Amino acid sequence: MFDAFPFDEWSEDIAEFWTFGGAGSTGTWILTILGIAVMLIAFVWFVVMEKGKLERQAQALRASGALDRPSTDA
Repeated sequence: MFDAFPFDEWSEDIAEFWTFGGAGSTGTWILTILGIAVMLIAFVWFVVMEKGKLERQAQALRASGALDRPSTDA
């Protein structure tokens, strides 16, 4: 198998190169926190959206008579 990627030529300096700074820098932490916040917001939005879809579908089924309302009698 032919491997032309020059791993041997890399130094430790190139591993530290990226736009927001090296490993453990303030930029790394800011991007990590932003990523976690966006993930949580997207998760909450997804749950709310799916809950709304389920409620609309249940309402449509009840209106068509395919789904009877649960009795409130104990």
